[in-house]
Amino acid sequence: MRKRYFFLVSLILAIGAVFISCTDFFSNSWAPWAARDPDKLVPTVTAGNVKELVEMAENNPDLSLAVLKKIRDAAKKARGVDKQKLRESAMEAAANAAGLGPAILGAADKLISIDSDEEARDLILDALDSMKNLTAATDLLESTLPKPGDPDFDDFVNAADPNDLAMAAALLIAGEAKKKSDPGEYINDFNSSGSLTDQEKLAIALAEAALNHQGELSGPLKDVLDGLNLL
Repeated sequence: MRKRYFFLVSLILAIGAVFISCTDFFSNSWAPWAARDPDKLVPTVTAGNVKELVEMAENNPDLSLAVLKKIRDAAKKARGVDKQKLRESAMEAAANAAGLGPAILGAADKLISIDSDEEARDLILDALDSMKNLTAATDLLESTLPKPGDPDFDDFVNAADPNDLAMAAALLIAGEAKKKSDPGEYINDFNSSGSLTDQEKLAIALAEAALNHQGELSGPLKDVLDGLNLL
């Protein structure tokens, strides 16, 4: 009986430790003294747990960036349906890591209120400075997604949500803009038929794929792509 008692106590303490660890991992309000390296906190990502990890880290850009790194690593080894699922999740994780939703579009009502491509462009330009993980997130996203011309590119974009494709395209161009001394001039002068970097080529291909999902791309997101000269 005594052994059983100690076993139960040990089990309860172990479960409590796991609960505390998970709570600590996904906390969005760490004090500076309590913060830990997000890369060490994120478990190995698989096609089976990726959706849950992306969702649980979505309000913490640094954790989302760490999840995105693990998604990239997992996608390199994955095949078929698993690879598709990981790549689709990478687009969402990248947006979360850069703070794309909160930084660019604010609340949902602000997204709905966008009624011109100029407004969409200005929202993105105004938000660039606050998107601290933008460059890292776009570099990781580019290395995770298939490239235009790859054998599996068409299959990937045809199966993906067009709104996710549009957000990924906007993210990639925002990342390129942030590298420039004058982001506004870069976006205003951007020409999809000019000399392009690999990241720009991918952004254009994703934007076109999103638009080709007939009737499925939301109006405001189309304005975002227009505002960035991606269409």
